[in-house]
Amino acid sequence: MTKNGVITQEAARAAGQAIKHVSQGLQGLAEREAMEGAMAVTFERVALLQEVSRILDQPEVEGMILFAAKAGEFEYVDTLNDAQILAGAKRAICKGYLLSAKEGAHFSLFKSGGKCTVMPKEAGYRYQLAQAGCTDIRVTAVTCGTRQSPNAPGKQELLVYGEASCVFSGKPVVVKRPKDMPYGLPCHEAGGPDSYEAKGRRRLLKDLWAAVSGEFAADLDDVVEAPQPVVIDSTATRLPDNNISPQALYEGTRSELVAYAAGIKDEGMRIAFQSALDLIE
Repeated sequence: MTKNGVITQEAARAAGQAIKHVSQGLQGLAEREAMEGAMAVTFERVALLQEVSRILDQPEVEGMILFAAKAGEFEYVDTLNDAQILAGAKRAICKGYLLSAKEGAHFSLFKSGGKCTVMPKEAGYRYQLAQAGCTDIRVTAVTCGTRQSPNAPGKQELLVYGEASCVFSGKPVVVKRPKDMPYGLPCHEAGGPDSYEAKGRRRLLKDLWAAVSGEFAADLDDVVEAPQPVVIDSTATRLPDNNISPQALYEGTRSELVAYAAGIKDEGMRIAFQSALDLIE
């Protein structure tokens, strides 16, 4: 299978074909799940994932993964050891991301809480959407300033808004983040406008993938992008929650409802209300 520690082309092809076969089985389960229900296929899914794990745990395949990391085929932080890189990359592959792709890295590996965390990249989400049958995939992100991070004192967050869309099963699917309720993304000194907008596109594609697949990925951004208070103009009127009639919640303009949301004292209620506002164009 290997020659002098170098992975042979035959070994690489065999591993790829084996994983492709299992991936097709997982896709078939997804189609059956829609008809038979999740409980009917859940154990078969575990069995197929075990088969993927068996393939990925082979020494020659692990060698390919580590070589791909060193060759820059996916990104990882230097503080990760080989065992953590292998664990993270295997998890990404089991989720359907490619170890190496012509369009660029599908995922990055970070260290969070002593563990390896997988963060899908823009190319990875585009690939997943295309594999699911989505066409005309579009995404636009725009930066609109910074704010103090409520989760990390002394740190700044970049504010990004935009829209991502695709056509899925013949119907348009659109996710939007309006300018008055932007994402708050980590802002690093080493970054620039292009990298920040790339983060915004990735975040929008993540939401688009969730809308299409129902899969809500837990990755690094989920740690730093906890729900935040709505960002509105400082001159906007804050309406206490007892100063608005129930009928106004149905008839009020979006700007009025944004102001109302800012006046809700209960954090859980405020976050829920803001989530509902996200659906209003």
